[in-house]
Amino acid sequence: MSIKTMNTPFRKLTARFCALFSLIAFNAFAVVPVTVETVTQAPLTSEIEVSGTLYGKDDVTLTAGVSGRLLYVVEPGTLVKSGDTLVRMDTLPLELEKARQQEMLNRAKINLRLYQQELARLQKLAKASSAAASQVDDMQNKHDLALSDIALAKVELKVIDDQLSRATVRAPFDGVISERFKRAGREINRADELVTLLDINNLEVRLYVPVKYLKFLHKGIELPIQAGDLSAPDMTTATVTAVIPSTDPRSQTVEVRALLANDAEQTWAIGQLVDVAVPLKSKGDVLLVNRDALILRKKGTHIVKIDNDNKALQIPVKVGNGKDKLVEVTPTSNIALNAGDKVAVRGAEQLQTGQEVEVQVKQ
Repeated sequence: MSIKTMNTPFRKLTARFCALFSLIAFNAFAVVPVTVETVTQAPLTSEIEVSGTLYGKDDVTLTAGVSGRLLYVVEPGTLVKSGDTLVRMDTLPLELEKARQQEMLNRAKINLRLYQQELARLQKLAKASSAAASQVDDMQNKHDLALSDIALAKVELKVIDDQLSRATVRAPFDGVISERFKRAGREINRADELVTLLDINNLEVRLYVPVKYLKFLHKGIELPIQAGDLSAPDMTTATVTAVIPSTDPRSQTVEVRALLANDAEQTWAIGQLVDVAVPLKSKGDVLLVNRDALILRKKGTHIVKIDNDNKALQIPVKVGNGKDKLVEVTPTSNIALNAGDKVAVRGAEQLQTGQEVEVQVKQ
């Protein structure tokens, strides 16, 4: 075999190596188009999302308070104002009893006057030894019993007046009737439930938060709330009114109640499930970048800063908490990163430090 023949494969291998090296060198120093965003500095609040349920703050189930026959019960779904009649009872038996007690009172007063006159007469006779002491004592007892009958009749009249006032049940606040438990014409007992009135003007959300976050919960904090279609959700806020520090043994959660802001443009329903964002911890100003700026490698995470000369600079970072598209970063080297710096969010995967780039406007 000749030397010329032996050199042919070697020459081909050398040519291929040179071409590959040239390609690598070209890629390393070629101008690469990148999209950039600005580093910002702002407080970052971490949060958890939990589900909550809407209730009327003062929802109440009303009872009769007096036994008798129902004459009228409001229909479910009726919007009522404070003071509107919801239930009316048949008051005829109570009115007859009141009339009887009034006559008993009048009778006791008449007897009292007679006993007063007779007692005074007997006391005069007793002084003249014309009446026995037993007669005076007997009349004194009748006099005292008449006084007691008068006091008892007055108490009975007050009881009847109270029952008459309870015979008409009125709305304690504006709302809507959600349930009716008894219909007109039925005989009921005083403890029977009649209707449920919902407080639709003062809605509160009740949610259960893991007890480990109890230290972050207190009255007055605002909770973002949303529900409905994810593409266009209904949104509002609620202010925490109560944190109940009693833990459920199974779920290890505590109950939190928050009053919804009055928002005439939104329609919320009692019993509706909503998503609630609970803020947990507010940090000071931190450096924030778009999540797309993070480049993950086995040796760690870095971002690519683009300087004023459009040169790339890899900066190793520690990734912290995030919210939406922003995430907290802390440089782990002595390379400076400040608010206002530009970092690549697209096209930076293969960039090396010192490589020139072409900055493009983000679409």
